[in-house]
Amino acid sequence: MTKALSLLLLPIILISLLFEIAPEKAYGAGIIQESPDSGKKLVVMVILDRINIEDLAGDYPNIRRLMEKGASALMNTSTSVRMDHASSYLTIGAGTRAYAGGIDEAFGYNEEYGGQKAGKVFTNYTGIKPLRQNLVVPDMPRIIQENSKLDHETVPGLLGEILKNHGIPVAVLGNADFLDKKNRPAALIAMDCQGIIASGDVSRDLLVNDDESPFFVKTDYEKLYQKFVKYARSGGLIIIHPGDTVRANDYLNLANPQQYEHYRKKALKDADAFIGRLMRNMNLAQDLLMVITPFPSTSGYRQRNLLTPFIAAGPGIKPGFATSATTRRPGLVANIDIAPTILEYFNIPAPVIMLGHTVLGVGTENITLNSLEYFIRMNRGIVATYTQRAYLIKPYVAMQIFVSLGFLLLVFLRKNRLKTLRPFILANMAIPLSFLLLPLVASDKLFSKYLWLVLLTTGIVMVSLRFMETLRSIIFICLSTSSGILLDLLVGAPLMKLSILGYDSIGGARYYGLGNEYMGVLIGSFTTGITALIDESRMGSRKKTSLSILCAVLFTATVYLIFSPRYGSNVGGFISAYGAFTITILMLLGIRVKSSHLGPIAAGMVLFIVLLLAATGSSNPPSHISQTLASVKVHGMMPLWDIVGRKLSMNLKLLKYTPWTRALLTSIGVIVALFYRPPHILKNIFQKYHNLYSGFVGAGTGCLLALIFNDSGIVAAATMMVYIALPLLLLVIDEIPQS
Repeated sequence: MTKALSLLLLPIILISLLFEIAPEKAYGAGIIQESPDSGKKLVVMVILDRINIEDLAGDYPNIRRLMEKGASALMNTSTSVRMDHASSYLTIGAGTRAYAGGIDEAFGYNEEYGGQKAGKVFTNYTGIKPLRQNLVVPDMPRIIQENSKLDHETVPGLLGEILKNHGIPVAVLGNADFLDKKNRPAALIAMDCQGIIASGDVSRDLLVNDDESPFFVKTDYEKLYQKFVKYARSGGLIIIHPGDTVRANDYLNLANPQQYEHYRKKALKDADAFIGRLMRNMNLAQDLLMVITPFPSTSGYRQRNLLTPFIAAGPGIKPGFATSATTRRPGLVANIDIAPTILEYFNIPAPVIMLGHTVLGVGTENITLNSLEYFIRMNRGIVATYTQRAYLIKPYVAMQIFVSLGFLLLVFLRKNRLKTLRPFILANMAIPLSFLLLPLVASDKLFSKYLWLVLLTTGIVMVSLRFMETLRSIIFICLSTSSGILLDLLVGAPLMKLSILGYDSIGGARYYGLGNEYMGVLIGSFTTGITALIDESRMGSRKKTSLSILCAVLFTATVYLIFSPRYGSNVGGFISAYGAFTITILMLLGIRVKSSHLGPIAAGMVLFIVLLLAATGSSNPPSHISQTLASVKVHGMMPLWDIVGRKLSMNLKLLKYTPWTRALLTSIGVIVALFYRPPHILKNIFQKYHNLYSGFVGAGTGCLLALIFNDSGIVAAATMMVYIALPLLLLVIDEIPQS
């Protein structure tokens, strides 16, 4: 046993050291430029809310010029609990996903609120006496209460609090008021943890009556600009919310379509002129100018077009596409990246609780299209993947269930017809690979995806059927699938980022690395494919031991890729893969795994993690792993327990709602049924293919670990089970005539 475990641990140590000592440039090296430190630093954030990237395709020369001078991107607008416009502002100011509970009002001290001066109401609610020049958010206690219920730590007003503590001025100007409605969510970005903004003006004094504007009111841009000039003298952060784009958006159900579009374009045209005036009076070699859209338009929201424009220009931001360590994708950032970017500009380190990262600029040498057209096309593909996912995955899951139940029916009633299911079983195994390849050939249209999915799957099945032996067909599909995933992972996962089975940029749970769907596919297909290959090789015991050691090396490299922040960055996947591959190797070496072996196996996993983390330095980008470790250093073990609770909660939720639950339960049910009928069929198969049996047991262990250690473990377990249950059905078909 000791010798076998030593053989298992040796390749783990060697492979991990081999990967980690390889030199690699630090993430973002050469991108961040030195920021000049002359004069008072100034950040100006202009909010053009309730628009989408397509709206910028009109004649807006100043916005275009700002895009040329700075870095641009699509921005993820996800929040906590549910997506709403107030929460998107609060999330930006907190640097992590937050929930505003529908509160979006702020007031000057002397403005009326509930029949009293807002400043006095604020004191009555909080016991805190603001200064008369302050702006206040009276309902701050409710906001704090709502965020205390979240399953992760969130500090509303954290950005404003940090800037206040460093003596940096903060001001908010403008509003999106109309009729009797107060619409002033920009304060949620700038406020401190008490709900106070140092200065600014969000009153209706910045509006002017206008018969040709929505709700007969528009922003007085001259007054707004003069206010900006006044506060800019002190430097710091100034958030400007003109509000006309919001009022135009809210006219959707009041005006006819032509007039509605006219108002929206007019609002953008006026905002464009104002941005041009700001640009002429700012020094972008020293000042930072950001134009952001916290929340999409109403029509965009209904169409699930939820990514919004982001533009930033200033010191340290290279012109081109904006990106961050949060997304690792040129042209894509997250709303939680804005606060860390502002703090970085003021040379203030972002606290661990802020989950976002500094926005960087990357060049566009490889992009031949106009950047705005590129963003529109990129957004169209992301939205298509997001909206079409259910239309492709649900039929796939239904097909799995139909084939599995049909197999059982034929086993009990018409065994001589079982071979007719063989192509369909192979197709179910091939579809994950087809999903991976789909972005290479299919357009954004759903019909195109269906067509190419059928063509690709048919091609893979036809090639696999040319192998006359079932085992060879299993090997071909499994190893082709796992090789495709590993190769994609090695080059930055460009296919997984666009795949139906990959992760989506709108949901924002993951932007890079190995998602749980393909994590399950990889572990299941690789384990089954490798062990089936050993059975096919029919080697003697000595050669089999050598091949087992080679498998250990391959498995170790795969485990590294799954774990490494540079590649897969999937801790739950690492645990699942380590368990699956370790059990498989031990069984291949003839070791009967007992409960007493669990300790050494767990010690090997800990050693692997320690070796990787000890060798991990600045060459690796920030990741989920590094953020968790940093949080543990600050807060102790509590963040880990929070993560465990969140993962369990997500799994319970998915257990009820995801179609993968039905696929997993059906696969388990079919396997259980085959233990009883036909009699001894599985026993015969496992005796004939005892190495493949080791792979099945290992992959089954991976399924169990995925359920425990992944926040969508039910999905990972279901995709892993595809490469246990379906190959088993194929072998049963071959075995039944001989039984």
